[in-house]
Amino acid sequence: MSDTTAELRKELRKSIELLRTLRDEVRVKVHLGSMDLKNEWNKLEPRLEEVEKKAGELSDASRTALAEALKRLKKVRSSLADGG
Repeated sequence: MSDTTAELRKELRKSIELLRTLRDEVRVKVHLGSMDLKNEWNKLEPRLEEVEKKAGELSDASRTALAEALKRLKKVRSSLADGG
């Protein structure tokens, strides 16, 4: 395995770990949020599993999808921290 592939695999693995941690945190808190926040979560949650699977492809597209999912998940978490 080349160094570039190993680095990409490591980067994706760390991002997936962060994605899972954030997902679990949001999942626990989302029931306290507003209806808009719950609707956002209901749209986002199915996408997270899709992104995790895609990350195994080790491609730029998987990296981009994972980054976008993390960005959206952080936004939802931030909304929860702000009181939903």
